Amino acid sequence: MLKFINTCDRFRRTPEGENSWQEMMRTKEEISELKFIKMCDVSAILDEDETWEEYKYFMFLQDDVKYYRSLNGFYFFQTVGFEYIWR
Repeated sequence: MLKFINTCDRFRRTPEGENSWQEMMRTKEEISELKFIKMCDVSAILDEDETWEEYKYFMFLQDDVKYYRSLNGFYFFQTVGFEYIWR
C-alpha cells in the first residue's frame, strides 16, 4: 500500500517537491475511488476511529473530488484546490 506523503502545499516546499508535483500534474490520469482506496493507505489522514466514509462525508460535503495516478508513481485526490498525495 502506498503511504500518505502530504498535501500539495507542503510537498511543493520540499527540495524535490516542486519538480515532482509538476510532473505528477502533467502525467495524471483519472482513476476510480475504488482503485484509489485499494492502492493507498488512507488511515494516515483519518482521525482516531474515523472511517473513510465518515471522512468523505465531512470533508467533501459540498466539494467535487477526483482521484488520480501519475506516471511518476504518485496517487492523489484533488478537492478544493488541494491535492492529497500518496506514494
